[in-house]
Amino acid sequence: MVDSAVTWAGFEQADGELAQRVMARLGSHRHAIMATLKADGSPRTSGMEAPIRSGHLWLAMAPGSRKAGDLGRDPRFSLHSAPDAELLPEGDARVDGMAQPADTAQQAEFVAGHRYPIDDPSTMALYVAMITRVVLVRVSGDSLLIESWSPATGRDTHRIQ
Repeated sequence: MVDSAVTWAGFEQADGELAQRVMARLGSHRHAIMATLKADGSPRTSGMEAPIRSGHLWLAMAPGSRKAGDLGRDPRFSLHSAPDAELLPEGDARVDGMAQPADTAQQAEFVAGHRYPIDDPSTMALYVAMITRVVLVRVSGDSLLIESWSPATGRDTHRIQ
């Protein structure tokens, strides 16, 4: 685990108001876009479900998928909310972090709360997101409002006219 990374619960505890708005953006669409790094260092983007529950942002995928291979080599990722409207009135969210393999207890917790039954947890590669940065960008009046948060610095807000 990276020193300056937290679980979703840690983010919620530090900045609950921003966490709720980012969660709403990620939850506005079933799928999000995850970026990982290929073996050659170039980016790969993949669609995926990324539920937030039990204090965790979960990253679940097929064990043989390219994104699972990427995370096995380099745990860094960036998760981006899928656009659900042209104007994005609630903003555009991104979560950066490190994918930490789920332990046995976390696997059981994920399976117990999943939206459909999972008989065998070995049929997935499951990670817990350790968050290093969160960004929410939205239009506010006639300017762009950029809110970012990290465990090391807390919230920072910039307005661009």
